[in-house]
Amino acid sequence: MPSKMSGLVLAGIAAYGTSTVYTAFTAVGGGLAGLSTGRSVSNRGTSSSSQQSSRSEASFGTSTAGVCVLGAAAAALGVAAGRRSAGRQGEVSRAANPRKFNEQLPCSSGPFSVTVGKAGPSSFSILIAGLEKAGLTSALDGDGPFTLFAPDDKAFEAAGLTAEAVLAHPDLVTILKMHVLPGAIVAKGFKNQTVETLGGPVTMRKGVKGVMMNKAVINKADVEIANGIMHILGGVILP
Repeated sequence: MPSKMSGLVLAGIAAYGTSTVYTAFTAVGGGLAGLSTGRSVSNRGTSSSSQQSSRSEASFGTSTAGVCVLGAAAAALGVAAGRRSAGRQGEVSRAANPRKFNEQLPCSSGPFSVTVGKAGPSSFSILIAGLEKAGLTSALDGDGPFTLFAPDDKAFEAAGLTAEAVLAHPDLVTILKMHVLPGAIVAKGFKNQTVETLGGPVTMRKGVKGVMMNKAVINKADVEIANGIMHILGGVILP
């Protein structure tokens, strides 16, 4: 019984943390030690002491069972608290992400680069040049949150748009605004719908190729940024 109790105590301490549970169980352990000592002294006494010893043993057994129950409950509570703590840490980690869109987009290599399947890390040099030409970079430095549907360089090439063609496009501002959505929409919110981007309505639909924004497929969703969310496109959203 003591070994079982010790296991539960250690489980409770490990799951819930040493600061609170260790203190509580140390106090309980001291009380049990006192009861155990009292039982040993009673065993050496007279018959009346033996009766007291029997009552002490019954009390000891009850106390031990109670502590076992307490240990099991503390362990369960500790696991739940640990999960809540992990969730809170995840939220803090996301909230503390220092990279805004204008800091994330140039990361075509290194630990902050974004890899899309077998295509390797995505580069966004054409998108960056277009945003600078259109005067939209300052908007993406705001608090947000924003959702950016970001075509990488391969997406522009697939659409037949070179950097020169993008920068010279007469509807450059409108096209780029169609890739920015006020508010944050994550993958679990993807459905057949019309979303109102800064450049106007865009049709989102789910098909055999995946989720499409007009005719551009989302190749990678839910890239978390400090002031929003980014989804990488395999094409360009056009009016």
